[in-house]
Amino acid sequence: MVFQKEATSSWPLWPLRMGAGKDSPKKSPMSSDSDSSDSERGFDMADDLENGFAREVVTEFMHPLCRSNRLHRFHVARSEDKLQYWLCADDGEFLLHAKVCVEARQVEFSSYNPSDSECPPCGAKPAFTMSWNQDRTEWRVVQEKCDHCRYAPKHRCCDGKGKQQVAFIRHGQTPIGDGIFNVMEILIPAVFENGSRVLCCPVLGKGDLEALEKSNPQEVRHLITTRPVWNDEVESLVLDFKGRAALSSAKNFQLVANQNAKPVCQYAKIGSSTFSLDFKYPMSTIQAFSIALTTLFWK
Repeated sequence: MVFQKEATSSWPLWPLRMGAGKDSPKKSPMSSDSDSSDSERGFDMADDLENGFAREVVTEFMHPLCRSNRLHRFHVARSEDKLQYWLCADDGEFLLHAKVCVEARQVEFSSYNPSDSECPPCGAKPAFTMSWNQDRTEWRVVQEKCDHCRYAPKHRCCDGKGKQQVAFIRHGQTPIGDGIFNVMEILIPAVFENGSRVLCCPVLGKGDLEALEKSNPQEVRHLITTRPVWNDEVESLVLDFKGRAALSSAKNFQLVANQNAKPVCQYAKIGSSTFSLDFKYPMSTIQAFSIALTTLFWK
């Protein structure tokens, strides 16, 4: 998919406040929980700090970008073995790192940059993980430390019940002209006019975005890929990536609410191992980055 015009301006990164987590919930004097539950929660918090997981309190990566009529610009760099990815602002500021574990069918996302001299603490866990099914047609993104359950006792958190779901992605294919179009359907938690967002947490009875779409469709936002057109002159499917000089690649895509709407996200190859990733409200950083990486097997 090819687009030739390159915009001359870029959008600055909106503020990312690392470590902006929720406070531990206060206990009521009439609570029936034992003192051991408080101790357990306290030990969990202390353990997070001791192991350096405070940097993994990445709530801001869950929030949608500020409202704008134009796409905010980012880029993704890929390692030579295609198993590591770096998300950066267009000015080069590092945001997130992703590591692909093919055998485990999982992608791990971390706010630590392995290229930095300051290494993450031993045993540091990822902030988010994405898994896919055997057919590579369904992908689920979860937050490892749920916003709602972060400091809840283990028997009351969603850690063993699927964790907080951030996005669900389904892949398919359809022929267009002489080409094959890779189709995506995306489900993400809804964001309301007052800025609040749905927490797809099993403890809250909202453990799966697919099920939530059927039971409470107003709490789920549905996105689809823009349908490209076949161009006989270049013998390829093409899309208009406004503002980006995109190279031809099967991984290129745009996401819209419907086929008549403007893109809320676009991902395009701009170098041998570099991709542009531009998105706007209502998408969050982790949603856009993880959705882009579901194309890693597309050829």
